Amino acid sequence: MLGAVFALAIAGCGGSDEPCAAEPGGAPGSVDAPANCAVSSVIAIDATGALQDRALARDVSSAAMRAAEHTITAGGHLRMVIFGGDANAVEVVYDDDVPTLEEQDETRRGPVEQSLRTALGTTLDNALGIERADRALTTRVRELSGGGMSDIARAVRNALRVLSSRGGVKAMTLVSDGAQASDQLMLARRIAAGDSAASLADQLAELLGKANGVDLVQVAGLGRLPGRVNQSASRTDELVEIWMAACEQTGAKRCATTTEL
Repeated sequence: MLGAVFALAIAGCGGSDEPCAAEPGGAPGSVDAPANCAVSSVIAIDATGALQDRALARDVSSAAMRAAEHTITAGGHLRMVIFGGDANAVEVVYDDDVPTLEEQDETRRGPVEQSLRTALGTTLDNALGIERADRALTTRVRELSGGGMSDIARAVRNALRVLSSRGGVKAMTLVSDGAQASDQLMLARRIAAGDSAASLADQLAELLGKANGVDLVQVAGLGRLPGRVNQSASRTDELVEIWMAACEQTGAKRCATTTEL
C-alpha cells in the first residue's frame, strides 16, 4: 500500500456554475466531473485474468488509472484495491485523502499530483506483473487469485459499503478482466444454461446491495478474458444487459457498463 502522503481533505465544489456530479467519461473506466469537483472514488481491480496475460494486465492498469484520474487532479478520497478469487481479501494499493487545490492554496496542480500518479501507476504495474521491481507485491497479488474465478459481485458490494460512509460526490469503478462469477451467482454458466437476463439481473442486484447516494457505479472490461480470448458477442451483450439492469436496481444515480478497457 502506498504511504499516506496527503492530509485529510474532502471538499465540495465551488467557483463553477456546473453542478458537482460524477458521470462516466469518454474512455473506459474514466470519471467525468467539473474540474473543481472533488470526488471520492473506490476502484476495485480484478487481477485474476490480468496475471495470466501481460497485455490484458496493461489494459487493466490503464483503466484503473483513468478511474483514479479525476480524484488525483480534483481531490477527494481515493481507495484502490486489487482482488482475486475472494473479494474480501484485497491488496490495498491506496486509501487516503487527496487535497483539493483550494486546500493546498494552489491555482494549478504540480509535483504532488504527478508524484501520486506515478506512484499509483508503478504500484499497479508491479502488482499485476507488468513490471518486476517489487516481486513481493506481485506474489501477494498472485496468492489472492488462487487460480479461481473472481467474486466481482462481492467486490462491488464491498466498495459500495465503503462509499456509504463518505459524503459529497462518490464514484465506484469495477475493472473486470475475467469470466463473471460469484460464490452465489455464476453469470456465464447461468446464461449458457438459458436463464433469463431479467432473472439474473434481479439476483445480481441483490448481491450488489444498495448504492443510494452514489453518483456513479460503472464496470469496465465485461467479458474480457486472458489470452485474447473473447466471449461471443451475444454472451457479452447479455452480460452488459444484466449488469446495467442490476446496477439500476441499486439506486445509483448513474450506471455505466462497457466491454472495453
